[in-house]
Amino acid sequence: MSETLVINEIYLSLQGESTFAGLPCIFIRLTACDLRCSYCDTAYAFTEGKKKLLAEILAEVKKLAAPFFNSKLKAQSSKLPLVELTGGEPLLQKIPCR
Repeated sequence: MSETLVINEIYLSLQGESTFAGLPCIFIRLTACDLRCSYCDTAYAFTEGKKKLLAEILAEVKKLAAPFFNSKLKAQSSKLPLVELTGGEPLLQKIPCR
């Protein structure tokens, strides 16, 4: 069985919270949530998503992160790029045990 996650979207934006606020961040928005928090701003992620292999997710993250690395593939800053799993409830994702 392949390792997959159900992903709503993967995108590059600015972190808006924590001590990392204002820094570029790659967001991996998961699908499925049963919490229904009153402050949720991504209700569309409750059900909309596509199953992706972990290798596909990593490839997309690397593509979005490419501008933050110099030609020698060394990060220009140890804080860049940030990657955050967001949206959806991660515990609802079915990941096979090894």
